[in-house]
Amino acid sequence: MFKQAEHPPYLQGIYYLLFVLLGFRLMRTLLAPWLGADLAFAFRSDNFFSFSGGQVRRGLIGEVLLSLQKLGLPSVLIYSLLLIVLFSFIYLWVFPRLLRPFRPLEIILILVSGFFLMPSVDRELLMILPALYFFLRRKQDWGFYGLIALSAFIHELSLLLYFPFIWSLFRELLQSKKWTHLVPLSAIAISYASVILIKGSMSLDPELNYWPQFGISGLEDRFLYTFAGKGIVATLKLHASVFLGDPQAWMALPGMISYFVILLLLLRRFGASPMVICYYLAINLMLFVLTIDYGRYYYFLFLFYLLLTQSGMLVSAEKALQSFRFLMPAFVGKILSFPFSHRAFSIALLIFALAPFGYWIGDTLAQPALWQELEQLIDFKLPKYAGE
Repeated sequence: MFKQAEHPPYLQGIYYLLFVLLGFRLMRTLLAPWLGADLAFAFRSDNFFSFSGGQVRRGLIGEVLLSLQKLGLPSVLIYSLLLIVLFSFIYLWVFPRLLRPFRPLEIILILVSGFFLMPSVDRELLMILPALYFFLRRKQDWGFYGLIALSAFIHELSLLLYFPFIWSLFRELLQSKKWTHLVPLSAIAISYASVILIKGSMSLDPELNYWPQFGISGLEDRFLYTFAGKGIVATLKLHASVFLGDPQAWMALPGMISYFVILLLLLRRFGASPMVICYYLAINLMLFVLTIDYGRYYYFLFLFYLLLTQSGMLVSAEKALQSFRFLMPAFVGKILSFPFSHRAFSIALLIFALAPFGYWIGDTLAQPALWQELEQLIDFKLPKYAGE
């Protein structure tokens, strides 16, 4: 796992101990319906909505669940097991290799924070598949672009994460006139256009009427139609109401601020240019405007940026984003060309590891992620509701 000479042997023991601790909790949560809990599923309810009643964002998982169930297969169990297998592969084989460049103290702080002790796993892991494919294959081939096209129907955020590679393919098509590039580019364009632009009339009755016969009821069907779910103004009002109406939400700020510092330093550590840093900082700010469930995104985003910086994807992103360097003021480029500091990185990781943590800002607890993990281990119980 950890092969660098400066890594002491105890790191491997710490890693596997925390992995077993985390894996035990995730398994008892995802498999709770088959372990005696009084619930039919233990992941987000919007996973059940499919394309059966029309175009709906994030409908691919629901389409697969519905198709498997109609074939007489236990789709909820299959999806839960898929998440467990994917989690196990990533965090037993891939993640340890991504930690090799870090110092022992940095690794420990990562492992005891929300970057590793995630509150749950769900569709976010599937959004990682294009980056994971690139990390394993080191190729921007049809498989890579095919997974990007599919990810449009898993979560619309993937368009922002993988835009540099889509733009790179488009530029290569124009420059080399290799019309074979038109096939994956067209697939990606059609996928994201259908998610973002098509908002025709649709009905969610197929799911709301079908799933209750399998004990799955109370599905949440709001905000499924449009690209961002809610308008920007409505989203900002919602965020303001949460922060102003619930003082507990302010506890999420230390973790949020330290996350952005960590992202900035992480990209700089691996030699990212100011243009790449600006781009990924900007889309993270956009994400944090459009959503308030930050806790479930921290681990996924950190994993994505580790894959980005250590797979060769960063080189491709650098080339693609140079087309937009005219948008960045010169003084910003100078500011973001600072030398990386291990001390600053360790301090930011420490703050994030000790910061109050929660699935979303309204659920932020005055306890760090590790403390919450240990509490759940001591106070063993099966979840009472989906996603707990």
